[in-house]
Amino acid sequence: MPRIFLGNFEFEHELAGRAMCVSSMGSESPGRAREAPGESIASQHFWAWLPISQADDYLIAPCPIAAQDLAPLADLGLAVPGLVCATDELGALTGAELVPWGWTPSVVAFGKQNGWQCPTPPADVVRKVNSREFRFALEQARQIGLAGSALVTSLAELARVLQEHGNMPLGWLLKANFGMSGRETVRGRGATLDEKTQNWARKRLATAGPIVFEPIVECIAEAGIQIDVPRFGPPELVGITPLLVDGSGVYRGSRFASRASDTEDWRPAEEVALQAARELQRLGYFGPLGIDAMQYRDENDQIRLRPLQDINARYTMGRLALGFRRILPAGWCGTWVHFSRRRLQGRDVSQWIEKIEILSKGARVVAASPHTIGLQIASHQAVLVLAPTPEVRNQTEALLFSLNDL
Repeated sequence: MPRIFLGNFEFEHELAGRAMCVSSMGSESPGRAREAPGESIASQHFWAWLPISQADDYLIAPCPIAAQDLAPLADLGLAVPGLVCATDELGALTGAELVPWGWTPSVVAFGKQNGWQCPTPPADVVRKVNSREFRFALEQARQIGLAGSALVTSLAELARVLQEHGNMPLGWLLKANFGMSGRETVRGRGATLDEKTQNWARKRLATAGPIVFEPIVECIAEAGIQIDVPRFGPPELVGITPLLVDGSGVYRGSRFASRASDTEDWRPAEEVALQAARELQRLGYFGPLGIDAMQYRDENDQIRLRPLQDINARYTMGRLALGFRRILPAGWCGTWVHFSRRRLQGRDVSQWIEKIEILSKGARVVAASPHTIGLQIASHQAVLVLAPTPEVRNQTEALLFSLNDL
């Protein structure tokens, strides 16, 4: 059965209540009581599915893509799926299986409208297990959360927490009940809220539920624990993907097929993640699960592990990155590096690839996303690094992160 991959990357927005009504492929129409999440159902980031898709699969794309834009991946042996770019193409795919980033009511309706198979967990379970409230409860039950963290359900509660814990050395974070990769998070310092932050908190409490208060700690490293949760049988570890993030916590890339030295420190987090996966399964969830873990330095200069930093009951970029393992030469390691609109500043990342390969001394650097979408340079782009050793990989990553200096 062919699969149809749908990049509803604004998944958390719909869970938070700002749901989109999908009226047809490539469009969204907010109802009178709804707020559209801001991206078309045919996402500009559709190429993120390329690592795990097969030749007989389909990606829902916003427009046709030039074949040469995906040729570098095809030359590595990656199967390139078909692209669906028009509403009238959907009818021929009746009976296929829909695979979204995450299951939401509008995505299920969209799939059934087109006659696709939609193997989805219950909607209330998906919403529950993706909430930060649920993750916070798991941390508290296991006594593995950050000291001083709290769940607040009102501005009065938040004011009390700030009076007690607001003067943290590095400041604090307020996290809305639903969010990802640094989104829906506010940083602050001190025991009081400014008017802007207070308004932000009031709105989130009214629309999405509780807010999590956390002290900011010195992050040493982060990794994604990637798990399959079946309907029946024990959850299975798919892999561990060390994360690359910027200073604000925004995702920059994932390492895959890492050496044991890259992942051995995450084994305790793996055990906790599998325990959490069994709890999600007990509640009725099945499907992909990515749990982010963090190593951090505490106030006593000790390195500690936070194994349940985030729970994502959906696909994650780390999970997709593992699909690139199938094209790696034996013994090699790799990284999937992402570039944002702000980082690119209107440029095409392919301009630097040849120069980076020369400087990196042994790595292969390949464009892993289209150069253009429609008539414009793609606002977000990705690069694939394949390296014979972790040392060469690390050097190449550093070169990529200093693109403005090349």
